[in-house]
Amino acid sequence: MPSPLSPFSSSSRPDCLIIGGGVFGLSIARSCLGDGMSVMLVDKGEIGQGASYGLLGALLPHMSERWNEKKEFQFNALKNLSKVKEELEEEVGISIGYDRCGRVVPLGTENLRERHLVRSQEAETLWHGAETGYYHKVFDDTNLHGWINVDLCPEGYAFDNFSARANPRAYCEAAKASVLKRGGQVLENRTVEAIEDLVDGARVTLDNGDVIEAGVVVMAAGFRSFPMIEKLTGMSELGQGVKGQALIAKVGQEPGLPILYDRSVYVVPHDGGVCAIGSTSEEVWDDEHSTDSRCDEIWAKALNLCPMLENAQILTRWAGVRPKAAKRDPMVGFLPGSKSLFAATGGFKIGFGIAHAIAEVSRERIAGVTPTLMLPPTFEAAHHLDGKPWS
Repeated sequence: MPSPLSPFSSSSRPDCLIIGGGVFGLSIARSCLGDGMSVMLVDKGEIGQGASYGLLGALLPHMSERWNEKKEFQFNALKNLSKVKEELEEEVGISIGYDRCGRVVPLGTENLRERHLVRSQEAETLWHGAETGYYHKVFDDTNLHGWINVDLCPEGYAFDNFSARANPRAYCEAAKASVLKRGGQVLENRTVEAIEDLVDGARVTLDNGDVIEAGVVVMAAGFRSFPMIEKLTGMSELGQGVKGQALIAKVGQEPGLPILYDRSVYVVPHDGGVCAIGSTSEEVWDDEHSTDSRCDEIWAKALNLCPMLENAQILTRWAGVRPKAAKRDPMVGFLPGSKSLFAATGGFKIGFGIAHAIAEVSRERIAGVTPTLMLPPTFEAAHHLDGKPWS
């Protein structure tokens, strides 16, 4: 069994013990450490190599229809991500491959064009275009240098300059380096067998028999958080894992090209002339890490969307399982009736874009300070648990 990455004593009592070293867990750990808390991060495998070890890295705003608090929260998180990127890279010297490259959607029908024209008008207001310079516009010229299949664009294409991308693996590598640099304790290859709520704090038992008490225990273990919370609350079917398959191909494209999206397939250009293609959404699956014909289907759709992929070399195929709450939105906050058990899961497809904002909310609540950032009501753990403490 690999040894811990940082010194560990079962007698130590961290202010915050975080279960799960994905982008949510890492971000909360960084934020709490930055506030002077002692933090321990425990993961059943290696840090950042669960669902957060994916390939796609598309950071996309919600569409403007039915704008609400959830979409506003995500918009602000995405807007502030460039600052997070600068601070993280400066701290640890690791590039996270971030670029606000924009996104292109081919318009195959008049109806689709009309919908995007409406979105263009709404985005000007909802994205605060006059102030931020962000826009969503419809164009007739489809000369994108062979990047998109023009046959898919009889009505032109929509482009927004707000969408961005980052390398998920590099992001987690940098965040892990930051946690260690800030003095966080990291335990890898340790499974949490039991969680107990105490009068003052909480206690976890690990698979090797170690028992650790902490001021607050954060369940940020992706889809594996749901059974933990269900066991603690006596509730059921709070969420599930949705499998996604994706791949990376060596394309050799020039820098500066936008993300392509068409009917459930994304082509995301990353640094070094590679592209990420994905991804599937599979609610029924057997092996979380295997790839199969569904990955081939995604590749075939991408070939039709992006002519530059024709002679590309597939470098890596990947599969992982993302957390999706039964009520769809992320689940964040103390479990009703507890001051020591905290949930932070359910990021599903928007986790990387909002993780730093979720971390700030979590830090403020764990520290018990006056909140400066409000969660959308549908993100609250109490919403997912109907506000009822367990017996």
